[in-house]
Amino acid sequence: MLPDLRSFILAVAVTALVPASGGAQQPAASPPKSSDEQRCTGQAGVTPAAQVAACTALIDSKRFTRHNLAILHSNRGIAHGKAGDYDRAIADFDAALRVNPNHVRAYLNRGNANFARRDYDRAIADFGQAIRLEPKNVTIVMSRATAFEAKGDLKSAIADYDQALKLDPNLTAAFINRALALRRSGNIDRAIADFDQAIRLNPRDVAAYNNRAIAWADKRDFDRAVADYDQALKIDPNFALTYLNRGLLWHARKDYDRAIADFDSAIRLAPGNAAAVNARGLTLDIKGEPDRAIADFDRAIALEPNNANYYDNRGNVWRNRGRFDRALEDYDKAIAIAPGFAFAFYNRAQAHYLAGRFAEALADAGKAAALNENSASALSLRGLIQEKLGARDAAIADLRRAAALDPSLPQPMDALRRLGETR
Repeated sequence: MLPDLRSFILAVAVTALVPASGGAQQPAASPPKSSDEQRCTGQAGVTPAAQVAACTALIDSKRFTRHNLAILHSNRGIAHGKAGDYDRAIADFDAALRVNPNHVRAYLNRGNANFARRDYDRAIADFGQAIRLEPKNVTIVMSRATAFEAKGDLKSAIADYDQALKLDPNLTAAFINRALALRRSGNIDRAIADFDQAIRLNPRDVAAYNNRAIAWADKRDFDRAVADYDQALKIDPNFALTYLNRGLLWHARKDYDRAIADFDSAIRLAPGNAAAVNARGLTLDIKGEPDRAIADFDRAIALEPNNANYYDNRGNVWRNRGRFDRALEDYDKAIAIAPGFAFAFYNRAQAHYLAGRFAEALADAGKAAALNENSASALSLRGLIQEKLGARDAAIADLRRAAALDPSLPQPMDALRRLGETR
């Protein structure tokens, strides 16, 4: 399966643990500051472990109370967050808020830790508390908007981006992120208008050109999409994401040589980008180069071993080469990773069908149809299998429904003619 362009949209306002004023907060201790106090602020060059140790020593010293103690817990929470230990980070932010219930940075950073854990409801609640205390802090409003968007609550996300732009009418990131949310909600024209405004504010914003190109592609205005990708690459010739997205556009337009050239560039610039490797594999397979395609799928799987799509794609190449054993291994793996992956069931059904295992094929085609009730292809395949098994009435029912769902699909109409059921 070819990755959707939406998979490669830039996330402009990704939340992160946010120390105050460019660094962790400093407790108001009498000068000169000890080395522990300096390390606890997370100064440049201090590792998260050293910052945790320093903050812990200060907390255990019992020399700090109330506001300063809250800052120490908050700084230690930031250090835990940098190390990816979000449970301990949240415990420290909780401690900071017990000492000082109005500690805005603790709410903000706890929200970011919850966001990192994908606990979006708690993140939204924390950002809301921070906004209550600092309603004009645009950074916090943007953070909550990002959490709403991650949760899929696009209406609330757009409302927060609106508020961010009221607070700062020239905030490019807010225009870009609102455009992304508008596009996801299906409002492509408004999204393009926001990208336009972002580009007016910053004519060298690569993300704005890249994402506006995707919106133009949504509208099937491919010339404008290509022009935006070209402009993004003029600004930053080393921006791998734009090569990938432009390659996907060329693929969709069946210009496979240009697609491969762009995927090559994306992979050269970002060798660890599994999506680009996978996309090139798909294109090579279409061009009749299955060995190179399998090599790319192997590489993509090595980079992202839990991506079901990559196993499914490799399975399709093995199936088309008649290596049904290898194909079934890949489909089995894809389904183990993603039990609701309808395409993998459909493709495994095809492999069983081609191998003459009609009972197994029927079971998988039925599962594919159950997972996607409006899939004409799945219904058509199930009908063909039932024809092979002699279940005439069931076959005719599936084939008729498949033909109704997609009149352009030839297989169900051909089978119905064989069965004498066209009229």
